Amino acid sequence: MAIMHPKNVIEFNNSTEKMFYKSLEEQLPDEYDVYYSVTWYDKIENRKINSEADFIITHRTKGFICIEVKGGKDIIHDEDGKYKLLDEYGDVIYEKTISPHQQAEKSMRYFYNLYEETYNTKYSRIYGFMAAFPRFNIKQNANSLFYQVRDNTIDHSDMDNLKKAIDNAFSYFGQNIRIPELTTEQDIKNLQNMFKRIYAIEASKGALIEIKEKELNKINEIEDNIINLLVNYKTFAIKGAAGTGKSWIAYKIALSSVIQHSKKVLLISKSEFLSNYFRNQYDISSLDRLNILSYKELLEKLEIQEKEINNKEISFLNKYDVIIVDEAQDFNEEEAFFLRNLTLSSNSEFYIFYDDEQNIYNNKLDKTLENFLIDQPPYILTENLRNTRNIYEWVKLKTKFAKQTFTNQIDGPDPKSLVFNTKDQVCKYINNTVISLTQKDEVPIKYIKIIIDDEIYDEFKDENWEFKYELDNYTNDKNNINIIKTSDFKGLESNVVIYIHNYNSNENFSYVGLTRARFYLYDIQLKRQ
Repeated sequence: MAIMHPKNVIEFNNSTEKMFYKSLEEQLPDEYDVYYSVTWYDKIENRKINSEADFIITHRTKGFICIEVKGGKDIIHDEDGKYKLLDEYGDVIYEKTISPHQQAEKSMRYFYNLYEETYNTKYSRIYGFMAAFPRFNIKQNANSLFYQVRDNTIDHSDMDNLKKAIDNAFSYFGQNIRIPELTTEQDIKNLQNMFKRIYAIEASKGALIEIKEKELNKINEIEDNIINLLVNYKTFAIKGAAGTGKSWIAYKIALSSVIQHSKKVLLISKSEFLSNYFRNQYDISSLDRLNILSYKELLEKLEIQEKEINNKEISFLNKYDVIIVDEAQDFNEEEAFFLRNLTLSSNSEFYIFYDDEQNIYNNKLDKTLENFLIDQPPYILTENLRNTRNIYEWVKLKTKFAKQTFTNQIDGPDPKSLVFNTKDQVCKYINNTVISLTQKDEVPIKYIKIIIDDEIYDEFKDENWEFKYELDNYTNDKNNINIIKTSDFKGLESNVVIYIHNYNSNENFSYVGLTRARFYLYDIQLKRQ
């Protein structure tokens, strides 16, 4: 079967494209990749117009073909020079001054040029275009109607043998092309990554809102089911790799405990940014029994110094019915004991969420977990809900972490990993990358985050960047890129992440930094000579 992108289409543009998608999936073997509904940009009178290729088919060694698919029952080319598609009643359902073949050809030329621009090399394989009319026979009129040959036209008679029709098109467009005999693995990947990058960029813009909302609903169902399973437990620990939804489950339990059960709740982590993020997700101003605090904010609220935490009596008024500790691996054993003693009584609820592979502070985790006084072994979350398949599989291979976690099936481009010898080279590359993302790809600046490992953060924070930025903050400010330490970004995420770290940096830090990206990841390594 063909490799389909996306693998699971939530909503097709129309029933004809759905039928064509399913037929391609069933009939083409796995050396073909099929990309559905790929966005590209046309220019009309110096205006950027959003366009789309219905289908792009790539062969692992031959090249690619763009296909424009039309439904209806017939097509005419009238005296006004317009192509009109007719339904079964003879009514016009489509009208353009260019033919479906010409539409596909424009897509083809865009992607041909994009390949050469992206990889700074000449494209040396087959490229072609086709028009498909799955619901009626028209191949015999291809020349008279479209000035095209039969080999780049698909009609109803081809629908049971699409492989033959597409192979004929590759042969036709490949007549005068000498394909290089040596095909490297990177050559094969280039086309795939180019089309996957387009999907990732569109997702990064927040443009796929409707589709992403449906994905989010699925994730919500998974998280809600986990919460329902745990509702009768007074204490528990949940362990899960990056992106498995720990922080969101913790947050939902906190809200439910206050709204449905009127309990006094503390949701705590070491990160001020994570706490602030969740405070802003829901209007909690009326929920005076809910405290979402960082550990530092908690100590300030209680007017306690760090050295006093287990030597000072805590007032009954400052204790809680429910305490939820997020990123629990960040706490040491003394802090764990202190938090456990903030519960009101033996009937209070106490929950922790952690990932030992994100233990960036090198705490003695067994002692910390022991002082949280949770007797049962942890429940394990095993499904990644954040990253594309390509990002997460790449991170697992690079860091050797999260081996037991299942990757989701949302496809995307491989991360871009680069090594530079100087700080100046890093900064120049990032300036150019941000300009390209925001101006050429039109990714809103608020969806891009720059994460820098703590050990080199001070070297970069005062850099005179060529874009608007904000230090030590996590917001979706539409005018600024956030630049944040890796340790402060734990539990958070962004559509596009540029991660800066030393070559062969601490593996726990690397695991945190690399797994923050949802759709597109730049892994920037500084290897000083």
